[in-house]
Amino acid sequence: MIKEEAIVVACFKDKAEIEIIRTKPCGLCGQTQGCGIGLWGKIFSHKKNNIFLANHINAKAGDKVILSIEESYLLRTSLLLYGIPLISMFLGMVLLSSLSISLKDLYALFGGIAGFILGMFIVKLITKRQHDRLFKEAVMSKVN
Repeated sequence: MIKEEAIVVACFKDKAEIEIIRTKPCGLCGQTQGCGIGLWGKIFSHKKNNIFLANHINAKAGDKVILSIEESYLLRTSLLLYGIPLISMFLGMVLLSSLSISLKDLYALFGGIAGFILGMFIVKLITKRQHDRLFKEAVMSKVN
């Protein structure tokens, strides 16, 4: 079980807006909040992403809570996010390079790019449909 400390930002009817307090530093730069690497910091602009979870423990704004999630869910999600684009990129490369006799490398490049974009689109569709599943997977409990 993976656990992270979080703080309740706001409460709604049966959901709470949670902001995760990162305690473990980044492996690249050692930062715990935002990105310390210039390029990544510019791309992602140090924004904090809040999540919405079912509030079964009647937490109030300002309460510290512990979020727990099973490792298997994290593994499946990682496989989905990385595996589908990688496999579709490989298939695009193989399919388009088999169509050409003289420009195999160029066709493989364009096939890989097209396959990767298609894979990202598929991941976007899957995650859009399965977004509410996170409410069932993540468990919120009060800090002792």
